[in-house]
Amino acid sequence: MITVVDLFVPEDIHLGPLLVIAPAITASFAGPLLTGAIGLLAVAAQTYIGLYFGLLSSRNVVVQIAALAGLSVLIVFFCVVRERRRRELDQVRSVAEAAQHVLLWPLPDRIGPLRIACLYLAAEDAAQIGGDLYATTRIDGGPGC
Repeated sequence: MITVVDLFVPEDIHLGPLLVIAPAITASFAGPLLTGAIGLLAVAAQTYIGLYFGLLSSRNVVVQIAALAGLSVLIVFFCVVRERRRRELDQVRSVAEAAQHVLLWPLPDRIGPLRIACLYLAAEDAAQIGGDLYATTRIDGGPGC
């Protein structure tokens, strides 16, 4: 859309540098491949704008294309790092949950005549691992009251 608008505004207004918005926004919701593709498309669009106005060989357009390409590569790099960290966190979470389920067996419903109930309260809303404590309490009408 930026490219189309840039072709129709007066020649002294240059919107091509705004093309960096496309890979930056894409990185917020997509992975490195799609972000790289959008960055490549933005560089192609900037090149087309320079070609359309006959300024492709000017220093200004060449610097804009190089800057856009460099920023796109940097954004893709950060996407790769973010995805790697996310995969590591998913793996750690998976191993921790498996270990918790193996080591902490659920309490039985009864121990002899004593009925048992339990409630799991995680330290955080989304947490499913760590911070396990068991406590007992007496209730009215229970043994020993």
